Amino acid sequence: MTKAPAPLLLYGAPCSLYTAKARSCLRKNAIPFEERFQSHPRYRETILKAANNHRIPVVEFADGAIVQDSTLIIDELQKRHPAIASPTGALRVLELLVESFADRSLLKAAMHYRWNFPAENLDYITGEFGRILSFSSPQNWDEAGRSIAGRMSAYLPPLGITPESIPGIESAYLKLLDAMNTHFKQFPYILGSMPSRADYGLMGPLFAHLGRDPYPARIMLQKATLVYRWTERMNAPETTSPEFPDMAPAWVDPSALPDTLVALLRRICIEYVPELTATGKAFEAWIAAHPEATAGTPVSPKADQPSFGPIEYPLEGSTVRQHSAGHTMWMHQRMMDAYAALPQSEKEATHAMLSGFGAQAILSVPAPRRLSRLQNRLSLA
Repeated sequence: MTKAPAPLLLYGAPCSLYTAKARSCLRKNAIPFEERFQSHPRYRETILKAANNHRIPVVEFADGAIVQDSTLIIDELQKRHPAIASPTGALRVLELLVESFADRSLLKAAMHYRWNFPAENLDYITGEFGRILSFSSPQNWDEAGRSIAGRMSAYLPPLGITPESIPGIESAYLKLLDAMNTHFKQFPYILGSMPSRADYGLMGPLFAHLGRDPYPARIMLQKATLVYRWTERMNAPETTSPEFPDMAPAWVDPSALPDTLVALLRRICIEYVPELTATGKAFEAWIAAHPEATAGTPVSPKADQPSFGPIEYPLEGSTVRQHSAGHTMWMHQRMMDAYAALPQSEKEATHAMLSGFGAQAILSVPAPRRLSRLQNRLSLA
């Protein structure tokens, strides 16, 4: 029997952080898809060239459209599938804030717990990468996996993962797990009884790295069983869950956020606001140093991870020194656009909501120029 063509192809990997984000959105909304590895011939011969970027995930739609980047993939899915639940108003600002944190700031914990515990993780991870890159050649799995593992350790210092910062990274992560676990005693999802971009974004690090790799998965199972249960829920098409049989699908009230959500958001802001503020200042300095840069200028034309330069900020009594991430400002811009689109009365209410958990400072983070993605490269708009 001939296999029917899939309506959507997801090029990704089980161990890929951003693939987990896009996959969760597909699964939660029961959108049929077929997942393929980067070793698939079509990826190497067609998709890679069309995407102009080697990063996954990439989605190929049945009409031929190809979208790279998990954030833009979810944007496109929401356009094509209007039934995908999405909050509006102040909660739209909130889901984009959490998505930004998950994409950028929580990356430190994800990479630390994956690569700094080789005794528990290394065989598992090298096997994962080996299968992805050499699926049709099992005899090459070990070699391919070790090659990736060797390169990945070089990414840790630029991400701010150093002996000096690790105590703060671990402390912040464990406190985040505790706040999420407490919240999930009351609600199945971050913003109530329906999944949002806040959930999809958090699924990236909390499932692909921290919920699957042996060492951090054990931490989650032992210290935050309801967070682990949430990762299971986010990989299933059912909107409701047996833990909450009588809860109707609804968002939380932005004018009276539940205490558990306020506590979780406060934890997120303790970690994210200093990093975002430092990144905004680096962006401001970068623009001042490049007065000739016109619209369409790539931020870092030769760099794999576009950056505005080094930043430093405190985290749980430690000091983080890292390369600023250009995409942090692009994600923040999306949140600020949602805030700017609010009617004045809703802006005032949203400002009050953000102030309630220490996020008001994000509204004044420097953003001297708009950013865009041109041919999947972060560029000035």
